[in-house]
Amino acid sequence: MSDVFWDAQDPADEVEESELKYKRPWWVTAGAILDLLLLFAIVPVGILALIPFFFLIYVYLAQLIVWVSPALVLLNVAVFWWSFRRKQAATTALAALGLAFVAVSFVVLMLWQAQIVIFGIGF
Repeated sequence: MSDVFWDAQDPADEVEESELKYKRPWWVTAGAILDLLLLFAIVPVGILALIPFFFLIYVYLAQLIVWVSPALVLLNVAVFWWSFRRKQAATTALAALGLAFVAVSFVVLMLWQAQIVIFGIGF
């Protein structure tokens, strides 16, 4: 084997900061927990939506998500921006998934031709 692999590395050569040096703000943690709860709620209902009656539960869940969609979008954009800049892959993926859930909920309500209500204001 080559001796190059085993040479000691100079700590001054390290440019990247460790993920452990970043203190995660509370709003990023809250956003990640909210996105995980959405994930754990939507995936089983989405699978059960293949059965006709359970699709109504999915439509109801989509109405709830659309009702709070401005808050979800703002929170997920902020979490995505924070985590993307700090190369936090899991949090970035959760934020992108949260944005996708909001978009899919709008599409489901449009296809179902349900009234779209955002914070109590109907459109």
